[in-house]
Amino acid sequence: MTKLLVTPIDMAARGSYRERQRLLHAYGALQESQKRTDIGEMSRAFDAFEALIAAHATTDDGTTVAEALEQASANDFDLLLGALLGRGETIPPVNSAS
Repeated sequence: MTKLLVTPIDMAARGSYRERQRLLHAYGALQESQKRTDIGEMSRAFDAFEALIAAHATTDDGTTVAEALEQASANDFDLLLGALLGRGETIPPVNSAS
């Protein structure tokens, strides 16, 4: 079973300010989209989250990150977002049978 491994944003690394800013803009857009029930804006926010996660993710078995994300549950994705900010580094194995 594939595991996605996420390295948190290194806040001391060059470019991390902009990366964190993109993450915060996406969070803000998500909050606003929920208030207005704007599904398009919500989708764009999740696209931004996915791009940031993909830039920090690898898999444990050579599966591409894109393939692993296709199999990830919504709960898995939420854990990946937390990992981006340093709240854990892996998600449970992706189980395509569920």
